[in-house]
Amino acid sequence: MKSTKKTLLSIATAVTMTFAAGAAMADYPEKPIKVIVPWGAGGDSDLTTRIWADAVEKELGVPVVVINKTGGGGVVGTSFVARAKADGYTLINAGVSNMMVTPNFTNTPYNFDTFTPVVKYTAVPPAVVVAKDSPYKSFDDFIKGAQSKTVTQGSWGASSSGTIMANIIANQSGYKVKYVHGKGAADSMVSVVGGHIDSAVSFPPAFGPHVKADRARVLVMDQKMDAFPGVPTFADYGIKGSFGGWSGVFAPAGVPQEVVDKLTAATAKVMKDPEVLKAYENIGALVDFRHGPEWVSDLKATYAIYTEEAARTSKK
Repeated sequence: MKSTKKTLLSIATAVTMTFAAGAAMADYPEKPIKVIVPWGAGGDSDLTTRIWADAVEKELGVPVVVINKTGGGGVVGTSFVARAKADGYTLINAGVSNMMVTPNFTNTPYNFDTFTPVVKYTAVPPAVVVAKDSPYKSFDDFIKGAQSKTVTQGSWGASSSGTIMANIIANQSGYKVKYVHGKGAADSMVSVVGGHIDSAVSFPPAFGPHVKADRARVLVMDQKMDAFPGVPTFADYGIKGSFGGWSGVFAPAGVPQEVVDKLTAATAKVMKDPEVLKAYENIGALVDFRHGPEWVSDLKATYAIYTEEAARTSKK
């Protein structure tokens, strides 16, 4: 009899705990959500994430706080989230650099499988940018200059996506540059317009404001954008490959699906808001909302390409 009572009590307790857990998750979010941006303030990752955070905050009903945690070419902030509890309250701004490039080309305490992809909200084409008063009026001028003397170029870490992209562009164009690494794209642009370095590989959210203020000039970029008319593309110069960056949000692996679903639903709604779309347009980011199994499969395939490239270059 006692055994029967104990069994019934155990079942009742398990059922109660299951319902309680389900109810708790159904109430997500119940407290502020932190989104770690592993780069400096003012760059493309920071700006695109802040627009997203401000918008979904209104849908979720709790503060969505963006925190810049820089260092190690994005490794410090990304590692912080990798160690965080998988409850949906600590997220990471994800992109090509910290999710695809760095784990393959440097020794990091995380890799792609350490995280659960949630959503992608924007795509950003990289460009080679100089100050408005630069002697390089075109990419042809820049190539000739870099072939004849040392030209400095801002990036954000020796193994960052910016530097790897810049190397591919330089190698195919037949020139070399001396890299000056900053905290992020925004930091490099400050150095460009301040006259401290000759150029930068940057993204529209970081260089756009400087171009609009007539402080910088875009020489060439990954794809044409209405916001920067007349700028040639890498393909126009015979440079092969796509170098587009992107910005989204990942969670630590193991986060409940309910969290992913709620964040995705909130994002889907705000991505139809004209004010949100205008905000992205104003900073030069292309809205590219993606989520779900097909997107995750694409990410895994891209990650594998970087893994193969890292293995190939390490043998040289």
